[in-house]
This record gives sequence, structure tokens and C-alpha cells, in this order.
Amino acid sequence: MYRALPSFLCVRDSTIAGQGIFTKSDIEKNTELGMTHLIIDNIIYRTPLGGFINHNDDPNCVKWCEGDSYYVKTIKPIKANEELFLKYTFYSV
Repeated sequence: MYRALPSFLCVRDSTIAGQGIFTKSDIEKNTELGMTHLIIDNIIYRTPLGGFINHNDDPNCVKWCEGDSYYVKTIKPIKANEELFLKYTFYSV
């Protein structure tokens, strides 16, 4: 069954920008969270996971590419109720 987000993540209001992705429970370093972007015919499509993660110059997540898909994983342990962050590389901030 398709889920827009893993069960341990949720979208909430963010003090950074609009809404963001937050944890419902503690998450270990190197936890794979899912697909953030898909590239089809040179067009980048964001998934809900990719659309709600906010930018930070000191991120707690990183994305990587496999084929035409980008995925995200944690690079630090993250406590329950903390917001997830990426350092944006597709867009200027």
C-alpha cells in the first residue's frame, strides 16, 4: 500500500518556512526515509516527502540519487518531534 510518508513522520507547521516534516519518534542515523524526487524527461517531480522538507545549512538529512530517483536518509540521530532538514541543491535559497 502506498504511503506519502513513513508512519514515523508527519507534516506540521514549521518555524522555518510554512510547514515541514517532523518525527513522531526517535530516528537513528542512516535511516532511509524514502523518495523525495523523480526525474522524467528532465522534469523534476517532488514527492510529499521532498516537498515538505525545509532547507538548513546544517542539515540532519542528505539526499542521494539512484537512476532517475532521489532518496533521503538521516545523517544524524533525530529526536522525536524534531524537524527534518536538507541542504537544498536543486533550488536557490
